[in-house]
Amino acid sequence: MDNMDNSNQQNNDLNNAYASYRREKNKNKSKFGKGLVAGILAGVFATVSVVGITAGIFERKGYLHFGANGEVYVQQTSTDDSDGIGSDVEGKLNAIDSLLDRNFYFGGTDDEKAENYIYKAFLDSYGDKYTVYYTPDEYKAILESTSGKFYGIGAVCQKNEDGSILIADPYEDAPAYKAGIRKGDCVVKVDGTDITDMDLSSAVALIKGDKGTTVNLEIRRGSQTLTFTVERAEVNVKTVDHKMMDDNIGYIIVSQFDEVTTKQFKEALEDLQQQGMSGLIIDIRSNPGGLLNSVVDILDGLLPDGLIVYTETKSGTRKEYKGSNSNELKVPLAVLVNEDSASASEIFAGAVQDYGKGAIIGTKTFGKGIVQTIQPLTDGSAVKYTIAKYFTPKGQDIHGNGVTPDIEVTLPDDAVSDVQYEAAVNYLKGKMN
Repeated sequence: MDNMDNSNQQNNDLNNAYASYRREKNKNKSKFGKGLVAGILAGVFATVSVVGITAGIFERKGYLHFGANGEVYVQQTSTDDSDGIGSDVEGKLNAIDSLLDRNFYFGGTDDEKAENYIYKAFLDSYGDKYTVYYTPDEYKAILESTSGKFYGIGAVCQKNEDGSILIADPYEDAPAYKAGIRKGDCVVKVDGTDITDMDLSSAVALIKGDKGTTVNLEIRRGSQTLTFTVERAEVNVKTVDHKMMDDNIGYIIVSQFDEVTTKQFKEALEDLQQQGMSGLIIDIRSNPGGLLNSVVDILDGLLPDGLIVYTETKSGTRKEYKGSNSNELKVPLAVLVNEDSASASEIFAGAVQDYGKGAIIGTKTFGKGIVQTIQPLTDGSAVKYTIAKYFTPKGQDIHGNGVTPDIEVTLPDDAVSDVQYEAAVNYLKGKMN
């Protein structure tokens, strides 16, 4: 409300200035020179006043909002503080607050914490776990999270069903691994804060921080509960690794699809091709996804020209992402997936499958086939919400269904070898011969 009051005060100041000018103009209307100057000023003030009044009207109607940082936000739909559920629950919340303020035994509440919980709970009521509220600090951290370079502990993280954060891949030269954290560990608390009710982005935002600072992580490892203090450092994310295997079979593993992934993937593919690669395995098992543009750019260099993926909104508006690169992979391809391959990974697997470009091998994928956008709010916070579904070139609806492999192979927990990888090798040998 402070921003609205400031805007109204500015409008009042402009109107008062204009009225003062009119009084001065009437007193001096017989003096031509002063009258001419006053006339020019009248035009200026009138224009400014009209702009100010118009802005005030748009603000009161809810189309125009002024941020705490001075930025102006223009919305397509009219909203204001008296609209929606906020006006319905405000009185009851204030009554509860007043009641507890007078009678609660243990003291008062943390107002900022209470507000954040209210916003988070409201979005949670929509029943979509991908629609969430970010505090200003969380949103700032998220903006930095997809660049491929950040200050943190250096590990690929995934959300477990129980709410804990799985350390899917700790980079060997990064702080987490050096501190003793290993693949398969599950983070349950960050600096004493239980993160099991947070979405993945919010929890990871707490783990990241300024270079040289430390973060305390409570880790569940089997039946043990361990605590690690990790010093944050600059992490250059390596999302792609590769190696030439026996029989000239190239192997590329992609841990996630970030801004840096496209370049890293192309460099890996070129290196394998220069070594005389005869077949290729792309491993996206436990890849949680990432940026749509990254996976589209990579697929553009592997598939024939044409549709790669399309999205469809609630109203039926369709947006298509097509390839434009004339290059196409010329050797047999196998793609490894599992139940933790999600989102952009499923776009990858689904497109390869639809074009018949290679075999999808492993277990059915996670089943996240929806698109989110982030809308910043005027106080620096933000709302991430679902705006569309995405579909494979042939119209596979992945959300809730996943991608079913062409060759289903389960990797048992007690397996002595990687039977999914071995199945991919056998498939490629059959195609190469």
